[in-house]
Amino acid sequence: MSRRALLFFCSSLLYAQSNTSLLSRADFIENWKTSKEFTIAAAETMPEEFYRYKANPAEMNFASLMVHIAGSNRFRFAQVSEDKSPAPATPKQWTKATIIDQLRDSFDYCIGKLGTITEEQFKKQFQVDWYQRPKATGAQILLGMYAHTAHHRAQAEVYMRANDIKPPDYRP
Repeated sequence: MSRRALLFFCSSLLYAQSNTSLLSRADFIENWKTSKEFTIAAAETMPEEFYRYKANPAEMNFASLMVHIAGSNRFRFAQVSEDKSPAPATPKQWTKATIIDQLRDSFDYCIGKLGTITEEQFKKQFQVDWYQRPKATGAQILLGMYAHTAHHRAQAEVYMRANDIKPPDYRP
């Protein structure tokens, strides 16, 4: 390819990127539905006797990973949607069943909120205090939470493999 053709190709890619979003809202909702199915499948696959397993003392155990996913997603989606209603009550006892219920409820909440968050809320700056970023837009927060969920789900899969349990196959 000539230098001129390469320059034209690259500039048209840059132009296209500046005039389109990475995903439509409908696509993002579908990705969250897939994340829900996959995360719940991981939680269901892990036998309850391994819910207290952790790879080393510095890590969260499997149960805590799942509870953390549910709670942090709900918290950040409430923040971006500016939902001031209280979070659901914490179960009196954490069991595999109550943790899966919390995950399901949290994902349903997040998926529902994705349909109601306004363009202004996607663009608005929110306080997050993440490492070197004290503020982020609503869109950055929600994309970050999608990555956060995948990060901890992958950690959970390592816990499964460490106990000779095959994680569920990924279904995009």
